[in-house]
Amino acid sequence: MRQLAVLDVPPLTLAQPPATLVGTFGETVRTAIQDIAGEWDVDEQTTAWLGLASMHISRLYESGLSETTVTPHVLGMLDQLGRSTIDVILIDAWIAQRQPEKVGTQASEHNRRSTEARRLLGQWATERGLVQMGAGEAQRPAPSVAEGVARQIFGLLSLTGAHETARRLVDVVCVGLDHGTDQIGGADPLTEAQTLFAKEGLSYEYAEEGPDHDKAYTAIARTGGGRSARGEGRNKKAARVAAVRALLRDLPPAGRPAARPAKTAPITAPPQPYRNAPPRGHRDALSDLVAMFELDDRLIAGLLTQALTHSSYVYENRADVAAHHQRDNQLLAHHGSLVLNHLAKHARVGRILAHGLVPDEDEARMHTPANEDTARLGTALALADGIRIGRGEDSQRRSTVADAAQSVAATAWRLHGTRLLRRRPAVLDGWLSELQYQHEPVTVLNLLTTMFGMTHHYEYERTGLDHLQTFTSTLVLSDAHGRVHRWAVPPERPSSKSDADKTTAQDVLEILAAPADDLVDALTTAECDLLRYLLRAQLDGLATTTARQRIRIISGGLLGTDLLATGDLDAFCAWARRVRDLLHAEDDTVPPPLGELYRQILADTRFGPRSLLRRMTAEQGNDPDGTVRRNAAEVVGRAAARGPWGVTVRDVVQGWWREQACRTSVTVRDDMRQELFLPLPAQLAALDETLAWCGEAAEAAGSPIDVELTIQDGILHTWIGLQGLDTRVACDDFARLLSRTLPRTDCLVDDDHVLLRLHGRLDTESLTPLAAAGIDAYLSGAGSPSPPVIARGVEPVAEQEETS
Repeated sequence: MRQLAVLDVPPLTLAQPPATLVGTFGETVRTAIQDIAGEWDVDEQTTAWLGLASMHISRLYESGLSETTVTPHVLGMLDQLGRSTIDVILIDAWIAQRQPEKVGTQASEHNRRSTEARRLLGQWATERGLVQMGAGEAQRPAPSVAEGVARQIFGLLSLTGAHETARRLVDVVCVGLDHGTDQIGGADPLTEAQTLFAKEGLSYEYAEEGPDHDKAYTAIARTGGGRSARGEGRNKKAARVAAVRALLRDLPPAGRPAARPAKTAPITAPPQPYRNAPPRGHRDALSDLVAMFELDDRLIAGLLTQALTHSSYVYENRADVAAHHQRDNQLLAHHGSLVLNHLAKHARVGRILAHGLVPDEDEARMHTPANEDTARLGTALALADGIRIGRGEDSQRRSTVADAAQSVAATAWRLHGTRLLRRRPAVLDGWLSELQYQHEPVTVLNLLTTMFGMTHHYEYERTGLDHLQTFTSTLVLSDAHGRVHRWAVPPERPSSKSDADKTTAQDVLEILAAPADDLVDALTTAECDLLRYLLRAQLDGLATTTARQRIRIISGGLLGTDLLATGDLDAFCAWARRVRDLLHAEDDTVPPPLGELYRQILADTRFGPRSLLRRMTAEQGNDPDGTVRRNAAEVVGRAAARGPWGVTVRDVVQGWWREQACRTSVTVRDDMRQELFLPLPAQLAALDETLAWCGEAAEAAGSPIDVELTIQDGILHTWIGLQGLDTRVACDDFARLLSRTLPRTDCLVDDDHVLLRLHGRLDTESLTPLAAAGIDAYLSGAGSPSPPVIARGVEPVAEQEETS
């Protein structure tokens, strides 16, 4: 049964770009767009975003805010969304007028038009002064800089629902896309201008500047009617072409010449549904798709039939196909691939940028949906049973289902257009949400081997007939000491070399993840041998790492780093024990680079440029939320930087009570009794700062504060009751930051209280050497954001006393 539900996509709410970065430049961009595309209802936030979208990455780096306030990945995401936006605008315009016989013709013509359109849009951005570059880049800007900024602007137009504005902008700026081409690549505007202004006349004026080896030319095109436009280039012809393009672009719509289409067949009669009784599966699929996508079957029935028509059916039923003006679904599939790519980019970018402006590399990663992705959509839509296919072909084949899914998407887009961004079938929305944007297995394995000084290659064995050939891929690994290991996975079905590589690489990565997933016991002897080889290769080949490599190591779960970074120490110790058991016959000495890796990863996680602490410290604006986050960052940073104290938990609480009692009603209940609790120095600082934070919140609200201290199973529980104030608003950011930054510290917020849990010191003597190296790094103060801060009126001492 197909799921026929349709849902409305909630409107996007983007994070606000910082005014200190974007200034008022967005107004310049807005004016430039409105001059060409007409009036456009733009609010202040969108205007601020236009200022950000017009910024090149070099300008962002020079601002000093690229690590903590707006990461470069934001611009990269807008760029990719802008590229897909331009693609669907261009392909929509093309298919409205032309229908080539072969999909290759459509694809190559689309690539030509896209390349030229991006060039013209980059030229428009340059001429209107919309490109904000860094000082170094501005000395000799490459055309690709302006093209990238133009794409970023289009990405924002799509994200804010201004698709019609984007379409009008393309129509005006990219005039002449479908004319003949000249030798510098692009529409031939000179011939067009000479024809258009033949009666009134057209003349040119030139100027040049710069040394002989680096001249720049300026051309001014003037018509007898008084129109003029300016263009620049590296030679006279390029400057003249630029001037003429600007002249044509500035013409009112009524004065623009009609485009001469390229040599492809015009659209004739629209496709019709087959009159002969279709198979039940095909009929049911058509009916369900009409309901699912809310299609008008009177307008779209023939095209939807085409979307479910395989080329093998066309070959075997030529007369019937021709009689109904039908063809196979390949042209639709090409159009649908661009549509699905745009839908995926739009959903991904909107989802990420709604949560903030500091996505990391993994969060910002986007891929064009692959065949296997669109095949999953086709399976979710249950298209296989509805495809009209020739004898001997398999409707379940991945490429067949993928083409059908793309074709259905194209059909729905031709009727609804950008409405699919706002309202779509639940199946399609679920598919967009579940798309995986991680590196595919072969790439992940490439990165892994490079980081650990390994080399690898694939060897292939082919079996089967030509049309059903199957490849087996054998991975040949060589570690830093020259030890070699081979691994192959027999294919389950006919596969290409790339499919076989993915299967083998995925199998290797799954085996490598077995210790963290507690699946070592489920491995075969051969798989254990491979795992042992990979672990030893990592330990032997590890060297100094960069920040980006450490991010990849954590995201790949290598060497237990993901467990350590999230503070799951029990799982990390269990992982270390499994690794020790695998390597039992070998030296268990921990390589120095591994201990350094653990320390650097913890420093990155707690205090690095991408850490929550640094992001809150860089919070912009004077609104209450921003002020609270900056204050929380200051307080938690102070707690993280504290050195050892010669005090106990009771000393901290009593010192705070003496200061707080004179400002608000305080009740303290000490139920610790004689339980032994050995806190870390940073934990005592966390207790002091948490009490102070909650005390200030209670004082501001004029409410009492209750504190209860208990110790259970070596964990100190500090319950802080706050009455008469919104505890979540006052303490959520502080609690989240404290838990992320300080070791063995959890701070939880409920409606009327805050609970601080401090886990006592760990016994590291019983740990394996590998586990001890990670725990030592976790408990250390590596990466402390500032010099040790002396506690209120307390001198630091060398050792910490036990709490009684």
